Amino acid sequence: MYDDYPANDIPQRNIVQRFFAQKWSAIALEIVLTIVIAIAAGSAFDFFDPFDDGGEQAKIAAPDAALIALEPVTRRGLAYAQSRDFAAARAMLDLAIAVAPAEASFHNWRGYVNMQAGQYLQAQDDFSQTLELLGSDYEAHVSLCWAYGESGDFTSAMGHCNAALELAQSLPQYAVALENRCWLRVESGDYDAAAADCHTVLDALPDCQNKVCGLAQYNLGRIAWAQGRGERALRHFNLAIEIGSEYPDMYLEIAKVYDTLGFEAAARMSYDVYHALVAGEA
Repeated sequence: MYDDYPANDIPQRNIVQRFFAQKWSAIALEIVLTIVIAIAAGSAFDFFDPFDDGGEQAKIAAPDAALIALEPVTRRGLAYAQSRDFAAARAMLDLAIAVAPAEASFHNWRGYVNMQAGQYLQAQDDFSQTLELLGSDYEAHVSLCWAYGESGDFTSAMGHCNAALELAQSLPQYAVALENRCWLRVESGDYDAAAADCHTVLDALPDCQNKVCGLAQYNLGRIAWAQGRGERALRHFNLAIEIGSEYPDMYLEIAKVYDTLGFEAAARMSYDVYHALVAGEA
């Protein structure tokens, strides 16, 4: 979901070109000026404050000012991501990272944007940078499980899936990480182990109507469909649709199965949900 430049070696000229090439650059100009003024003010106090005693407060003044000034930029970037304007979202987060490259949340958010845009190699770079800055992070490991899985690097993906499971501190976190591993195992063709993971999710969350259970049903349906058990696959897919999820590909793949089986109305409904999610209208 990102461009090809390394996360820690971003050409400044490239950022400026990309930022001011956007149609919304005039709106964002005021934000940029706010950032520059805030950073300049913080830096000025570092050098010229007559009451500066060289303590820790002086050392963090400028970074704190930068993070405060960047809040509207990151907020705007995530708003663009929600509306699926990923180019605008990335430009905002590129700018935030250029100003505060050591802020892990900015890399994490840009990773989220790139994941949603399907730029999985760039997402890997951002979430890996998050881990470098934080040392360990549940969300980053969960995301890297998905990102590496989507790019076909199943070995790396499995390592991050397992790391997320070890870091999970609640049943919902554990269920999400385990469902991710189920999905990964379906992708790699390890159907028995995948089914065990997804059944464990559903057993741990009985009568679950959460999206993680929708995805577990979807992946169990994928397993049954791959094994030629159409009726069982259809039961799982129907439950997945009933529970729902925010994963567009689920609706696209189920729509294809419905089409194949001749359920035209159900296929059209699933296609419509897929397109609404992709367009950011769901």
